[in-house]
Amino acid sequence: MDSLCRGAGNNTFRCNMRELLQTHKPRIIVLLETKVMLSSMGNFFSNMGFSTATIVDPIGRSGGIWLIWDTDQANVRASAVTNQYLQATVHKEDYEKWVFNAVYASPNPSLRETLWEKLEDTARNLNKPWLIAGDFNDYANQSERRSFSHTPNQNRTLRFMERINNCNLIDLGSVGPHLTWTNNRQGLANSMERLDRAMSNDQ
Repeated sequence: MDSLCRGAGNNTFRCNMRELLQTHKPRIIVLLETKVMLSSMGNFFSNMGFSTATIVDPIGRSGGIWLIWDTDQANVRASAVTNQYLQATVHKEDYEKWVFNAVYASPNPSLRETLWEKLEDTARNLNKPWLIAGDFNDYANQSERRSFSHTPNQNRTLRFMERINNCNLIDLGSVGPHLTWTNNRQGLANSMERLDRAMSNDQ
């Protein structure tokens, strides 16, 4: 997905996205690190049946979160929007309401702390099913990191796991490459990490 979103709005992105939508037929789309404004997409998503969106536009070429949905298939009501996450309540007829957070955590540790403070507040006050997914810019243990050039930071992984446990979140696992980010360097300079994940509460 990282390569898909790098330069959202170009022809390759549009082709890949169209194929994904036709194959998987999602009702809700979330895109992270879009690097461009949604307005640059013109009518692309509305022509594919996704007429409504809540967005965090990027600052310059950095960041960006798009939450886009088909109003005929789901009712999505955004309740919080920041540079690091979107929070919304999702409802579909005959199904229980649930809460969704799309996360794009800052690489700045102090800003990530602010993010987790908000998520812990949500966890304490929530009585609905909760799904939280995205790029957390953190990894949970050393098996989620491969690097020859940096010393492991055990305090960082312990703090991340503490935050996850404080929110009573369960890692839902994934399909595909285990390590979701790379610095794209060669040889011993290469680093790979699992920064992306989906988690939920026990509801």
